[in-house]
Amino acid sequence: MQAAFLEHDGYQCGYCTPGQICSAVAAVEEQRRGALSIVSLHAGKTDRPEMTDDEIRERMSGNICRCGAYPNIVAAVRAVSRGASS
Repeated sequence: MQAAFLEHDGYQCGYCTPGQICSAVAAVEEQRRGALSIVSLHAGKTDRPEMTDDEIRERMSGNICRCGAYPNIVAAVRAVSRGASS
């Protein structure tokens, strides 16, 4: 996950990075276990929800980034969830 954050510039000032990375690791693990989010339920994906951008945003919603690096953070989490980086 750390490498993906570097690759996708998801860290910017670094203030929120430790919490974002911890939450991202947990979000990917939850998805791999098949845990549902409210996005999964609304989409009707109750069996192995895909890690879409909306899914990532919902699972990471408790984290605030003061730089606004959200698109880069989502890209990093998406890459890890798809096995492109780890």
